[in-house]
Amino acid sequence: MMTPYGPPSDYAYIIPVPNDIVGLIIGKQGETIRKLQQDSGAKIQVAKEPIKGANIRNVFVEGEHDRYLEAKEAIE
Repeated sequence: MMTPYGPPSDYAYIIPVPNDIVGLIIGKQGETIRKLQQDSGAKIQVAKEPIKGANIRNVFVEGEHDRYLEAKEAIE
């Protein structure tokens, strides 16, 4: 599997998110996702396309485990 940042590291995680929530994560002109990255210290990117046959998109989070947990909590 490849992440948007290249080959996965030990600190690469995937959070499945309902497709209709993705806009809330990204925010107007990307401002929410930038704030999530700044606050958590993790890299966050939303898959461009939903998972085939599902109303889900993957959100890729890369960062140390505590950074991931902080990002995950904010996303949820």
